[in-house]
Amino acid sequence: MKLVVSVMPKSLEEAQEIDVTRYDDADIIEWRADFLAKDDILNVAPAIFEKFAGRELIFTLRTRPEGGEIDLTDDEYVALIKEVAGFYQPDYIDFEYYSHKDKFEEMLEFPNLVLSYHNFEETPENMMEILSELTSLTPKVVKVSVMAHNEQDVLDLMNYTRGFKTLNPEQDFVTISMGKIGKISRLAADLTGSSWSYSSVEQPSAPGQVSLPNMKIVREILDEN
Repeated sequence: MKLVVSVMPKSLEEAQEIDVTRYDDADIIEWRADFLAKDDILNVAPAIFEKFAGRELIFTLRTRPEGGEIDLTDDEYVALIKEVAGFYQPDYIDFEYYSHKDKFEEMLEFPNLVLSYHNFEETPENMMEILSELTSLTPKVVKVSVMAHNEQDVLDLMNYTRGFKTLNPEQDFVTISMGKIGKISRLAADLTGSSWSYSSVEQPSAPGQVSLPNMKIVREILDEN
């Protein structure tokens, strides 16, 4: 299992001041570009890709309907992704499938899509349908992150993930139960079939996220013979 850590600079100065040594224990860096103004993203991109040159990197532009910090039309969302991805070629491109479903065909030129779905309100009853549809599109990674309100929500998501991974062993999944009660889904991600787990260095990018130092300690305990 790989550990993903997000960087969320709000300006070019913040991007230039990132201390990359704090991310040494991360396997993948996620650039959450939505913390910037729309017109600043392309100006900040060179600093991010230079800072993390040689590292695996996800480009993520999370809009407000899926818990992000930016409002974009479908056309603006796709245009920004294409500009950044076409020029800098990140290892992964996060695409919010259900928020921009009508534009999905325009993204087929990119073989490294992370098709994502976020629900900060609940673990929806049609979770199986969501996982099934995303899996049927065979992206590089299927990512589902939903809010847990009770233990059963967490166990359901973990069980669904295990089932889909068993039936689709070649497909990479990342599933997360958000919130305090869902932390176990982050710590035991590989047990359920998730390929990645998300951690934080400074501010968490989602509820229930575990810090990178603590995640490293837990991983070492779980990996002990």
